This record gives sequence, C-alpha cells and structure tokens, in this order.
Amino acid sequence: MAHTALKTLILLSTAVAVLAQLPASVQDQNSITLDDGRTVRFKESNLCETTEGVKSYAGYVDIADDKHIFFWFFESRNDPTNDPITLWLNGGPGADSMGGLFDEIGPCKINEDYATTELNPNSWNNVSNLLFLSQPVGVGFSYGSKLDIELPIDETGTITAPARISVADYASVNSTEIAGDDAWNVMKMFYAALPEMAPEVKSKTFHMATQSYGGHWGPTFFNRFRKETQAMEDNAPFQVGALMIVNGLTDFRLQYPSFPKFAMHNTHGVHVNGIISAYMEFSLIMESYGCLALVDVCEQLWDLTNGTTIYGANRCQAAAEVCRNTVEMPFLAYTKRHNYDVRNSTVEPGEYHLPDARYTPYLNIPEVQQALGVDLNYTRGTNSEYLGSFGYTGDFVNPKLLKDLEELLDSQVRVSLWYGDADWVCNWFGGEMLALGTNYTNAEEFGAAGYAPLMVDNTHYGDTREFGNFAFTRIFDAGHAMPFYQPEAAFAMFNRVINGKDTATGEHDLIHDYTTIGPSESTYSQMKGKPKRSLQGSAKFRNRL
Repeated sequence: MAHTALKTLILLSTAVAVLAQLPASVQDQNSITLDDGRTVRFKESNLCETTEGVKSYAGYVDIADDKHIFFWFFESRNDPTNDPITLWLNGGPGADSMGGLFDEIGPCKINEDYATTELNPNSWNNVSNLLFLSQPVGVGFSYGSKLDIELPIDETGTITAPARISVADYASVNSTEIAGDDAWNVMKMFYAALPEMAPEVKSKTFHMATQSYGGHWGPTFFNRFRKETQAMEDNAPFQVGALMIVNGLTDFRLQYPSFPKFAMHNTHGVHVNGIISAYMEFSLIMESYGCLALVDVCEQLWDLTNGTTIYGANRCQAAAEVCRNTVEMPFLAYTKRHNYDVRNSTVEPGEYHLPDARYTPYLNIPEVQQALGVDLNYTRGTNSEYLGSFGYTGDFVNPKLLKDLEELLDSQVRVSLWYGDADWVCNWFGGEMLALGTNYTNAEEFGAAGYAPLMVDNTHYGDTREFGNFAFTRIFDAGHAMPFYQPEAAFAMFNRVINGKDTATGEHDLIHDYTTIGPSESTYSQMKGKPKRSLQGSAKFRNRL
C-alpha cells in the first residue's frame, strides 16, 4: 500500500519533464558469478549514507533470466562486522521499499529540492546493516525486461517524454508463497555474494521488518527462511533472528471485525454515526453473504485445495471484495478521512503531514541512477498490477499466513507487532485482535500479560503487551507508516528487539517467561476525558477467537 497515484504521477511527470532523455548505460558495474552461474551486479554507492567510513552498495540480484531484483544495502554505522543484517520490505502488494528507505527508517531523507539528501539520525543502520529490496519483480527498479516508451507528462496526456520502464510477467508472481520463493532465492544469492561485495560484514544473524501487506510477507517469508536454513544446518547462509511487522494485515477473520469498532470508538474522535456503524457490523456478520461468512467459505476451500483451484481463488477474491466494500470502505466514504491517517481529511489540507514520496523525482536524476547501477526510469512507488494479480488468486484472505505466524512463535522466533493508532486500513484494534487471536503455545500467558508504557527518553510513546518472544505495541499519534511519524520510538523498539531486550523499556533481558505488568487495556485517548475501551473485554470478540 502506498502513496496516491496522482501525487506519484505529478512527481514522476516533473522528473521526466526535466530530464527528457533515456537513462544512460551503466558504467563500471561489478559482477559476481556464483557457483550456480547466476549473477549479482553491484556498485559501491556514495548516495544517501554519507557518514564517513560507512559503505553502501546497490544493484541487482539476477535470480532468473526474467527476474532481476534491485537491492540497496547499507553497512552499519556502528560495527558492520558484528552487527546483524536486517531486511526491510514495504507491502502493497507492489509497494516499493524505497518508501521505507527514504520516508521511514533509512540512512537519509530527501530535501525539499527533491535533489539532495540529509542524514537521518534515527536510521536503523545506527545498529544494524540494512538491506532494502524492490519486490516482487517489476516493482521500482526491479525488472523482467525493459521497454523504451513515451510517457505522458501533463494532465491531458498530449505532452510526452522518453522513458525506459521495467516490465514483468505480473501473473507469474501472484501469491505470497511465490513471492517468498523469489525472496529466498534473493537472500541465498545475496549472502553468497557478500564476502566479495562487502567483506567486512560477517554476522550470520538475520532480522526482518516489514509493513502493511508485510503482514503477509513477514510470516510466510520468515517461516520459509527458518525452515530452509534449519535444513541446511552448518551450511546455512544465515540464522533467523526477529520478525517485526508494522501496521500489518495478516488475517481477515481476526482483523476485519475491528473496523466497525474503530469507526465508532477510535481515540482520535473521527467517528461515524450509529446507522453507518450498524451497516458495517451487519455486513460483517450477515449469514451466508457477509464478510465473515465468505471468509469461512474461502478458508474451507483453501484447507481442501491449498489455494490451488480457480473456484477457490474466486471465492477468496469475493470475500476480500465484500469485506472491503461493505465493512472497510463506509467509514472512509462517510468521514472523508485518509485511510492511512484518520486525522487527515481527503478533501482539504490536513494538519498532519503524510509521507510525500520525494524519492520518485530523486531516483530519476541521471547521476543517482548511474550511482545505483540502473538504466531505468523510476516510474512509481506502487505497482498496481500486483494488486490485481494477488487479488485474482485470493491471496489477501490466505489463511495460511496465521499458521506461519504461529509456527514462528512456537519455534521461539521473536515476533513484534507494531501499530500506529491513527491508521485506518490496518488499524490497531485489528492488530490487538490479531495478537490475542494467534493460537500458539503461550497464547494464554500472552493474553494475561498487561500493558506497560513504551518509554523512550522519558516520553510515553505507546503501550506494549509482551510475553516471552511475542509482543504487541500500540504507538500513539502515528499513521500507517509508523516510523515516519514516531522515528525515535520506532528506532528504540528496533534496537531493543534485535538486542534481546524488552520492548517497553529496553532495561530487561528478554527471557522465555518475561511478561509485561499493567492494565489489561490500552486506554490512552487523544480525546479529552474519553479513554478508549479495548476490544478484548467484548464477549462478542471472545466468541470469535
């Protein structure tokens, strides 16, 4: 999920209009041929991360003749030899991780001139090596093939400029599982090339952080990585560490019941009337034709066929469409608020700033493209073709994702769920329901844990429920791209997680029976005198688990 298409088009049009030329051929690119004959191409980049002595590399992992995955790797500012590697993925499906790099957790921010950068003091490469991938193939600078075309650069489409764009077979990567196959190939090849490309980086500890549709990517990719590396034993390229999911969508059954509740009781005071709320609730629970009833059918067919039949895919696609159109969308239509930040109106300028995708024109600067080793124009932050191809297979409602999450937890992998509390599309009520509804060995102990304040530099940024290797955190006053809104809190949580400390304070070693102590509900409200009532006390909610 990404920025508006109109803003992206405007930014792209500005960049292409200025350049009005095709990207130049890449010069002086290194190429590593691996044992299986496949290649990793890269250049040492001097962009974005300008801290003295800190290196970065960008290029392509050529996993197949028609799959060339763009990467940008930043060494740690602290200790690149011993610090872990963390993979960041944006969601979508089809949202480019360049959004996470420039707007959220990467080493730099792009200035208002769209051409220069400044260092980000809260970059996650303060304590970890950082890897960003543009995936699936065809997203961002990743490509299957290249096409030279004329792109419209005005609103009427009559004025054009030459551009070279990425092309891919979008129907060939149309599920989280298939995307996971490609991700595993990328990681194997990346680690195989690492000793030659970045010889100082030695750590075998690997973490993953992901956002939005990353609620799909995270459980499936990371569980796949866990199984593959365990099977390889001493020959494994890395060992999985922690998984962090930011405002993620993982399970329709657990998360969609949150929409009617959030519409009436969110803590920002943006509420629908009783009629709209009743319609959303009825659409959720209506027998046979409601959201949850159709999710039931999808899950039953998925269990029988493993999501491999056209009929099953159609039923899952139908469930997703009904849930979105009748349970999710009425709030947005009624309130005219932004789906990524309910504090912002969609009809007039808002008080709260949204990520603005300055990276689109920046990545079309010829010198930037040459430094990154690309000869493509950067056309958009989100590839909408993947919304269609993943929707067609019913992947949005894939029930296996929750099972992957539960397997990770039962395998003692640390999992942290973080939700900004102003987001609508992946709201924190649903995140809480997901956390409490995850059925793993210590689910009862996790549910019994209280909320502890998330404290960073004596500031209360949110509330955390944590038991052992599982945590859920609500972050106050943050939208969908949570690290953009609360960078200090996001960095502190990340630092604590990868260093084995508790999320709320960072003062305690995380042992298997560590638990947070506090109230059973996160009651902070941005509305004066109106604390929010948590969902888990609802008998209706308990009956759905």
